Amino acid sequence: MFDFLTHINLPPYLLFIVIVLGILTYYFHKDISKLINRKEVAEEDIKSLKSHDIFNTLERVKQDVSHMKFYSHGKYDAVKSKMCTDFAKFKCNVCTDKFVEFLDNDFSKISSDELKQLVLSEMWGMHQEYIKQIRAYWLEKGISNNDVDYIIELFEKFRYDVVVSFQNRINGIFSSSYHKNNFEKILACYETFAMGIDLLPKDMLTTFEALNGRFTKINYN
Repeated sequence: MFDFLTHINLPPYLLFIVIVLGILTYYFHKDISKLINRKEVAEEDIKSLKSHDIFNTLERVKQDVSHMKFYSHGKYDAVKSKMCTDFAKFKCNVCTDKFVEFLDNDFSKISSDELKQLVLSEMWGMHQEYIKQIRAYWLEKGISNNDVDYIIELFEKFRYDVVVSFQNRINGIFSSSYHKNNFEKILACYETFAMGIDLLPKDMLTTFEALNGRFTKINYN
């Protein structure tokens, strides 16, 4: 690489300095190129998370809940069963849309702290959106405001531990040195969310089992 230097008449110490500077320059540019390429790959990797298993999990959970059957006073309660299915459907559909939309952000200029705030903001945003949608749907079905609030509050009571765990794990991910870039942090967050989504059928079951025939006589089609 430095054969041309043999034809240049330089004192040995200057020749040594030129060679060292040449080597340093070569490897500096090589490392910079790697960093630039890695950044581009990371951005592409983030888009690839649209194929993450979290989306299969959301669809599976929605189907699992739709096969649940609830009983009140020993008899099959079709209203309670359908309300539970609808709640899970709205929640899973909203979460699917929001998780996909999130990945369309430009993460190239977002710092770690900004990304953390964005993740938490999106988490609360999707929660507010599916609550708004199921509330409007149930009110349209003729369920009173008090009854709608009762179901939502009951669900959030049973879901509270999962939501707190989400926050704790997100804080842990962003304070850890193991996740080097935005892709690795988002991947870790999606893995965390997927775990919590797997627990959704249990929380839906607990919520609607506690209703005790409250909506048996409602005309809910």
